[in-house]
This record gives sequence, C-alpha cells and structure tokens, in this order.
Amino acid sequence: MKAEMKKTEGKMELINISTTLAAGTNRRIIAATRGHELVMDVRKERGGDDAGPTPPECLVIALGGCIFNICRILAAEKQIELKDLRLSIDGDIDPSRAFGLDTDARAGFSKLSVQIAFFSELSESEKEEFRQELLKRCPLCDTICNPTPLQIGIA
Repeated sequence: MKAEMKKTEGKMELINISTTLAAGTNRRIIAATRGHELVMDVRKERGGDDAGPTPPECLVIALGGCIFNICRILAAEKQIELKDLRLSIDGDIDPSRAFGLDTDARAGFSKLSVQIAFFSELSESEKEEFRQELLKRCPLCDTICNPTPLQIGIA
C-alpha cells in the first residue's frame, strides 16, 4: 500500500475536508465534496422520499468506512492477511430533542457499537493489540470519542 502524501519530519501534510450542502426536492439534502454527490433524505414516515440515508446514517457509514480503511492500513503495515473483513455498526438516536421536545435524552447517539469480523492467524491478544491500535489511529473514532471544537456561524 503506497502513501500518496508527502511526509516531512515524521508528519504528513494536513488534508482539508470540506463539503457543501444544498436543499434538494422535498426533504432531500444534496452534499458535494471533491466532485462527488451524496443524497441524504429522511424516511417516508418522517415526510421524506427515502431517497438516501439520513444524516446520522451517513455518520455511521463514514465511521465504518474509516475503521475499514485503518484496518487495511494496519494489516498492510503488519503484513497480516485479513480474510473476509466485515463491519457492522449499530446505535440508537432519540429524535425527541431534534423535534423540539423537552427531554433529558441527548440529541446524538446514546452509544455506537462496532463489530469487526475477519479471519486471520491472529491470537486473541494480537487481535486486542490490533483493536487498540485501530482506536488510536482512526480519525473518526478520535472525533467521536473526544470533544472536537465545533463552530457554527449563520451568514
């Protein structure tokens, strides 16, 4: 696996991540990044067309993709063959706060559970080391597990 980024003194260049979002038909949201478009929508029972995943589903999909990529990077670095790599992620959101209801429930996921499955020659202790390294290196695991400053402005 080749790294396509420039390394200088043990560091790599920062990668700027940016996206724009615009309203689509009905309840759709069109997100664009690097020339790619993603359609987000809400379920029909919430007034949408079910034309794409909801924003929280996109977050879970992105988390899974990030974990998947880091698993591949680690496997390549450690020369581990991961056969049939699969992930499943599950979590619950109480929509009460999003809809303006007075509640003690948080607006976000109450928890996220990630299950990684693969076949390999790793022992249980080696799998635990792999898991710990994955948690340390996954950008979205870090973003979700640790407070990230968020600035929201209205133009």
